[in-house]
Amino acid sequence: MRMTLGQYLPVRSFVHDTDPRVKLFLMGLGIGAAFRMDSPPQLAGFALACALLSLLSRVPFGRLARGLTPFLWLFAFTAVLHVFMTPGDPVAWMPHATWQGLRGGATVGLQLVFAIWLSTLATLTTSPLDMVWAMEWFLRPLKVFRVPVDEIALLIMLAIRFIPILFEETDRILKAQKARGVDIESGWILRKVRSLVPILVPLLHGVFRRADDLAVALTLRGYSPGIERSRMKEMKARTRDYLSLALVGGLFVLLLCLPG
Repeated sequence: MRMTLGQYLPVRSFVHDTDPRVKLFLMGLGIGAAFRMDSPPQLAGFALACALLSLLSRVPFGRLARGLTPFLWLFAFTAVLHVFMTPGDPVAWMPHATWQGLRGGATVGLQLVFAIWLSTLATLTTSPLDMVWAMEWFLRPLKVFRVPVDEIALLIMLAIRFIPILFEETDRILKAQKARGVDIESGWILRKVRSLVPILVPLLHGVFRRADDLAVALTLRGYSPGIERSRMKEMKARTRDYLSLALVGGLFVLLLCLPG
């Protein structure tokens, strides 16, 4: 299983060249707006907006789909909970389900899809260094309260970057253990839990090894917490960035105002 969230795809496109602060702000605004939309016109318009942004980014839709695939279980589980736990008019062909639950489950599932879609698109079109710099810029006011903004932004970016690495490492270990004859799919629950030990032990070993390698790499590059660091290339917002902020942000707000 290959995961796209947290990876960067270096492609020349309009979205790639947009200021990372604008992309990070629009990502947060878009995710917030997605969870406020519950009518079919709003959801359809938001889907078209995400598709348009994907076209402008020149990121293959297959790559974006791979970013959504690992979360299919989350979409399905959330939708099922709404179907069977929302009171309303019962569905004749589905016991204990309601029509309001079916609509609510589909809506929440689409909202989660949009949230992961925008997050994946933002990470695919923004380099890790630019993402850290954008986070630092937004968190800069907290420095007045002596909050370690630089370290927090770095930790968030490293956590996002390690997500696909952990998925790939888990997939590699699963295939290796299955090739050795380890059965993790059959048997009772207790047996399945015991069969996870040959997977968790090498996975934890790999995580600690990667963390140690990362610490050594940061030390060799002169990283020290609390020290102000400069950038080789200072980024400044351009007219096109302000236009992108106004157009995309206005589109999200307009979709929120659509009648239900």
